[in-house]
Amino acid sequence: MTDPSHDPLDATDDDLHLAGLDADAAAHRLRLRTRWASLGVALTSLLPYEIVDGKPQFVWSLLGELSAAGVLACFAPLVAGLTVFVAGLRLRRPSSLAALTLGALAASYLVVRLGADAAAWELLPLPESIGRRHGWALLALALVGAGAPMAFRPHARRVANGLLLGALGLAIAFYVWPARGEAPISTVVRTLSRLDVVTDWRFKLGFIVVALLALWPGIIALLGVRFVRWPPKDDHPVLAIAALYGLPLMLAMFVFRAIPGAPEGWSVFNVLGGILVLAATVALLASGIEVAAEATLAPDPEAEPPPEGMAPRRALAIAGVAALVCGLGQWALARPPTKGVEWTLVAASPAADAVFEQLLPAWNRARLAWDRQAREASGARALQEVEAAAKALREGADAVDPTLGAAVARLTTEARDLHVAGRRWYQLVADLNETVRALGLPYYLDPTVYVFKHGEGLRRHFRMRTYRVERVGRFRAGGDDFATLHVRRLDRRGPDGRRLLGFSRDLQRFAIVQVDELEDFEGSLFTGAAHDPPRCDEPERYAAQSGLERCGELLAKVVEEAETGLGEALALLTERHELQHQIDGPHLAMSGAVLDRLAGRSEGLQNRVNRELSAYVAQMTAPHAAPRLGLIHLVRFVLNGDPRHHLYHVAVIAFEALVDRGLTDSDGVADLDAVVAAFVELATLDDAALRVRAAEAWGDLYGGGLPDVEILEVSRPPEGA
Repeated sequence: MTDPSHDPLDATDDDLHLAGLDADAAAHRLRLRTRWASLGVALTSLLPYEIVDGKPQFVWSLLGELSAAGVLACFAPLVAGLTVFVAGLRLRRPSSLAALTLGALAASYLVVRLGADAAAWELLPLPESIGRRHGWALLALALVGAGAPMAFRPHARRVANGLLLGALGLAIAFYVWPARGEAPISTVVRTLSRLDVVTDWRFKLGFIVVALLALWPGIIALLGVRFVRWPPKDDHPVLAIAALYGLPLMLAMFVFRAIPGAPEGWSVFNVLGGILVLAATVALLASGIEVAAEATLAPDPEAEPPPEGMAPRRALAIAGVAALVCGLGQWALARPPTKGVEWTLVAASPAADAVFEQLLPAWNRARLAWDRQAREASGARALQEVEAAAKALREGADAVDPTLGAAVARLTTEARDLHVAGRRWYQLVADLNETVRALGLPYYLDPTVYVFKHGEGLRRHFRMRTYRVERVGRFRAGGDDFATLHVRRLDRRGPDGRRLLGFSRDLQRFAIVQVDELEDFEGSLFTGAAHDPPRCDEPERYAAQSGLERCGELLAKVVEEAETGLGEALALLTERHELQHQIDGPHLAMSGAVLDRLAGRSEGLQNRVNRELSAYVAQMTAPHAAPRLGLIHLVRFVLNGDPRHHLYHVAVIAFEALVDRGLTDSDGVADLDAVVAAFVELATLDDAALRVRAAEAWGDLYGGGLPDVEILEVSRPPEGA
């Protein structure tokens, strides 16, 4: 057999021969890789979970912020890596070691994948170092890394051919199967198509290299098929090394190239750690497949009998069952949050108003004052004020209802820690909200994060806003229940920074419509309609003036036709918008139109535009509300918008989908005259036709049909509340 030291990362001294080490090169490689690659896999759990203000936040310091599924996903690679490492030292039979290695990797993948999907609904999604795995592409590389050495051995050649052809099949599936709405091959084609519009040769080279990285699994799989007809000349051909280490090496070159101009810190360490994890995972997977496939499907008749141990097929079966059990357990923990809520509102009382309008905000402000002082001085006086505010709050809540008093006591007690974890804070407030709902009280507490500058850095303070609930809507869409709360802000003091008509969080059971913000927006629309000439907004640039006046003509017409004002129509549009966010969730398919417009832009921007685009188009299908108000909303984002802002892109894509034609120049900048023409064209449609056009546009953008939303119930507090 050829010396396994052909693999530079697997080379060892000749005296590294433990008792019972198999003489076969494949088994030797597997055992050696369990020494280093297993630790590389385990490193996944030790990389920073997130980096805030340049400071790493490790998973063990964020345990209170993660769900059970998220915690398991974070530590699954560590457990899998250490299990394989120990097995490499203890197990003598190579086939048993291979089965355990594959089972551990499979279990880790299932737990991480399901945990990542669950964490997407939370405040802290799993970081890319843990949750982002292109499974088919990595498996294709591993199959080439396993099949290429096996093709050298005559007794294993048939099995090797199956692995190499399987790698090509997986690579093809990876490239043609849509990921978030688009197949990876389309992304590659889009990247290469931009070569015509890029003039600088350095950017052209950059696009080519990015495309090469994306195509690497396919290139390796294609080259691997060559061994089906012409077997390699040694036991560890160069292609096997390229399959395992080529992609990590190219990625590392990118990182080292960027280091001189990159800010120092943990980000570079995180990227390099992720590259090591990638190399370790593929190497370990390849060796496990190679040894397991040969032991079960093509054992060497001339090889020495293996050490005593479990039969290879039985070991693989047990490992597979164990991985499946782990996956099922994680699946049970990783269910998305239940949507919809029943809330029978009762009348407010002066005592309850005092709790939610005065005592809770006072406790909030006291905590913020303490947070500002505690790291500079003792903060003793500020802490006394927090305790006094908490005592008054508990006494006030007890006077309303003992159950409410107990919930408030838990909140004020468990939130004493200055560094209270973000998700824990949200959970504490959610528990109090659930108590409020169970009692039927017309109040809602919205947890939030207030970031303020302190010294040379930033500090995060967890606080809440208090609202009175004026209406609860229950809906059904696609067979699932959803809900909205129409609320009015009670606590007007303190930092706000948000002027939103509504908002939705994936982890919450309902969406929010802010009545007072709607009233302010309604007032601004009336002001614009009364202007001479009417206009939708004050123009921020001369080129927008004509378009805003055309928009004003429609606005004046809508105001004139409105029988009861715009308030209810705006509320219905906003409600439908936020309901669509609840329906879509974090796994909404990525629209091809978004990818076309934002090719090469950050994934965060793409996701934000994608989700808002769905909601803005869907809101124009709301019954009993003028969909032309949605047009007025969108056109302002283009005419007065910043091309760097996500809502500018949302509006441009929405108008293009609604009129089914392009509205931008060759550089992707919106042609304002074309946008205004599209706006005027759509404004001439009656409400029913515009709703149909919006539903068709949504279907073109996302595929399938827009789900119908059925109103189940609308609940309000009793009269006199």
